[in-house]
Amino acid sequence: MSTPRPTPRTRRVLVLSRYDIGHPHAGDIEHYLHEITRRWAADGCEVTWSTTRSPGMSAEQTIAGVRILRSLSPLGALTRLVGEGARFDAILDGGDHGAVIPLVTGQSVPVVPVVHRIRPRPAGRLRRLLTGPVSRWNRPDQAVVVLSPSARHDLRHRHRFGGPIFVVPPGAPPPPASSGVDPGRAPAPMIVVDVDLVAEQRIDLLLKAVPQVAAAVPGLRVEILGDGPQLAALRDLAATSPTAASVTLHGRVTDGERDAWLRRAWLTVSTATGAACGCPLLAAAAYGVPGVALQAPGTRDFLRAGRTGHLVDSLEDLPAALIERLTALADPANVRRAAQACRTWADCFTWQRSAALLAGVVEHQIRAHHSGAARRRSARSDIATLVRLPAGAHVPAGALRPTDEVATTDGQVNVMLNGCDELDALGVLARLGVTGAGHRLAGHDDLLIGPHPLPPLLAGPPARRTRPRPPNREQAPAAPSLLRDPSPIPANRRPLTFKRG
Repeated sequence: MSTPRPTPRTRRVLVLSRYDIGHPHAGDIEHYLHEITRRWAADGCEVTWSTTRSPGMSAEQTIAGVRILRSLSPLGALTRLVGEGARFDAILDGGDHGAVIPLVTGQSVPVVPVVHRIRPRPAGRLRRLLTGPVSRWNRPDQAVVVLSPSARHDLRHRHRFGGPIFVVPPGAPPPPASSGVDPGRAPAPMIVVDVDLVAEQRIDLLLKAVPQVAAAVPGLRVEILGDGPQLAALRDLAATSPTAASVTLHGRVTDGERDAWLRRAWLTVSTATGAACGCPLLAAAAYGVPGVALQAPGTRDFLRAGRTGHLVDSLEDLPAALIERLTALADPANVRRAAQACRTWADCFTWQRSAALLAGVVEHQIRAHHSGAARRRSARSDIATLVRLPAGAHVPAGALRPTDEVATTDGQVNVMLNGCDELDALGVLARLGVTGAGHRLAGHDDLLIGPHPLPPLLAGPPARRTRPRPPNREQAPAAPSLLRDPSPIPANRRPLTFKRG
């Protein structure tokens, strides 16, 4: 159980993105923002969502307590900031607006970008300028939100972002009533993929692998759900394939239709080659469906290799990995084990926690923007410390930063101190008057699931890779560091020990 955290209860927040949840082309980022902001609205926050509209959509609508204002173009959504931007306490940017917002608002309002997909190179010279060198003119304490530790590493090291980066993972949908193998599971092998059909997702790679997989797996069906600018081109590609009858691209489906397909699925697949959102993998896991994914930032964090799916090192290995997994999933015992592990993993992610984490980042950014307070800690946001309080100790309300997290599990109180190394943690504990607490640097799993213990079913050494690395590429194990790329297999490989302080 997590202790209630600060929420933007009395705040006014403006959300910017290309689409809203009601738009026909709404995708992962819109779903992410909707699930979080509707919980803010239910808690008393005034949330306004400025976006674009398609023909036939109303210019204004309220969805789940969130006021939606729609313009005919992205420029119209941005020009609203000229007259109304200053009345908001914070702006949540889900649309890659880069340095445009501070230029329009005059930096009078703190902005928190949510980076859910990291493109290798922005299209167009002006866009590259605004999201590259010009964006670095912003305040050095500009906070950015990403959805996973590997996405943060990618943004930090490959894109050279120097400001605070906070990890706010998505939630998983509520688990279905069935806790074992879903009785609606298809009798023949079926791959179901729920995805935004954009270039970065590289669904064409899956379609090109289907003929080889179908030749080895009789009766294979591939059902692709979702809409996007690549839909028409992908349908043309599927139609020219020798296995065209095995593949269906459904386009946009309702939540109920998506859930029905996931109940039938044997496997889901992610072929994204760049940093992408892990929401579809978690949604499938909630239905007990394992996955196969290419090694890519953002997606690899949401698979437990050997338990809830398999990670593939190279595109050439994808068909063999799919054949191996589909063959294994013909065994009912393997299906039961995978379904249990997937549902256990999905249970570690809730939208309530996601909403609280992002609310903490927004509140922290508001305070830092206006007063420069809360800068006592010397470590940057990439480092976090997990503290285990002694029996009987507690954390007074309001004693920590909004970005910190407190959780109680079986009577044990654990605290995640973000932007805090072990030396800073000792200072925090001294300020709270707590003695005898254990502490250690937070690991990859801690950043994903918070100060909660990893379920035993998911712990332990991971299974072998789909393709072992050549001997000359092997490296000796190094000490874990949040400043390096997290392991592509997200597991705590060694016993976690706490230091006393």
